[in-house]
Amino acid sequence: MRTDRIRVVFVSAVISGALVAGLTLTGCGAATAGAAAVVGDTRISEQTLTSTVQEVLVAQQKSPNTSDASLVSAVLNRLVTSELVDILAAEKGVTVTQGAIDSTLQGYVQQAGGEAQVQDILLQRNVAPTQIESFVRTNVLAQMLGQALAPTADIQGQSDAVVAAIVETSMVAGTEVSPRFGTWDATKLAIGPVPSDLSALPAD
Repeated sequence: MRTDRIRVVFVSAVISGALVAGLTLTGCGAATAGAAAVVGDTRISEQTLTSTVQEVLVAQQKSPNTSDASLVSAVLNRLVTSELVDILAAEKGVTVTQGAIDSTLQGYVQQAGGEAQVQDILLQRNVAPTQIESFVRTNVLAQMLGQALAPTADIQGQSDAVVAAIVETSMVAGTEVSPRFGTWDATKLAIGPVPSDLSALPAD
């Protein structure tokens, strides 16, 4: 089954790192002491990152202690991006109801041919079954933001507007990633490589 049958247009575009002109912010490490990342006033703890990664590993039938730097980076990128979407939504007065989340998820189920298929597709995007509702919530918020920011644009135009707004939110609110996990690039809304002088940092 093709993984693009579920349309997670806005969030998936953001997480994959759409190129948008802007400034690059990199985590210096001071503000992120004891945290995996800091987004505005919100600290994403290393415990939250670890538990989220372990949920994905278990769902993928792997040991929760598996070392997978690319998975850690992808999950942290999703957590940071989701927080940025929340910040932007709050600024724009955009909210999402449980009914909208349930309706969207049901649409995914119908498109994919069943709940199990939805879980399989999203697991390939490193989203564990226990994380699906949160993922859908962020995606619905992003869609609603697109409609609010560019009401007359098509889906691509709305997606571009959301990405640009999130880039600005990242720079204004301040976004830092602990150097042990990489550096935050606001132009791509993505986590870059670990600084070379920290690449040998031991794991906890």
